[in-house]
Amino acid sequence: MPHDLIEMKQWPGMPAPWSSVDPGEAWVWGDYVALFRTKPILLAEMMAKMTGQRGMETPPIQYPFAMTVFYQKDRSPHGPSGRPILVAALERMNYTAAAKMRGTPSAKVLSSTPARDAPVVKSLFTAESRSNLGNFVGELTRDCARSHFLNLIKQHLSLVGEPVKIGAMADIHGHPDTGWPAKETKKSSGCLFVIIALCGTIAHLTIWSFLDCI
Repeated sequence: MPHDLIEMKQWPGMPAPWSSVDPGEAWVWGDYVALFRTKPILLAEMMAKMTGQRGMETPPIQYPFAMTVFYQKDRSPHGPSGRPILVAALERMNYTAAAKMRGTPSAKVLSSTPARDAPVVKSLFTAESRSNLGNFVGELTRDCARSHFLNLIKQHLSLVGEPVKIGAMADIHGHPDTGWPAKETKKSSGCLFVIIALCGTIAHLTIWSFLDCI
């Protein structure tokens, strides 16, 4: 059964695709490609940066780790697209920042709970829903996070066999096992130029079009 593509403007609090403080990791498993990422920014923050708007001073959610799953571009039932079908994440709420955004008086009460002491929650984004899978139990390390994500997508997508690491995130482009063509600098620059040029009433639509250019 085909998996629907995520309409990402529906989930502004989702980890932004391709965002990572390090080169990340690319994995191939069956018809899918998964990107393991460290400390990705929120999709809303990416939108703000790409349209030249002022971002959030302190995001209400922090993602220590996330994994985004795409179809291999040459095997997708939806045709070539840069939109994912699944995003798994470990998230931690910044209660003070969230309360300030809502303008609620609870900010004073929650300010006594540092963000680093908030529980780490397992979350899953799909085209249909955003799910809270309960608290993450274990060490908050790359190895533990990666193991959790791979087990989760194996169950959710009914995968068999074992995933294969092909390198960093950027290695997805032009790799024979991903179906993603090599990245063309001119094409990417053109998409970015369009984004900048059309910032305004249709900026948000341009961003989603850009995701199909990568």
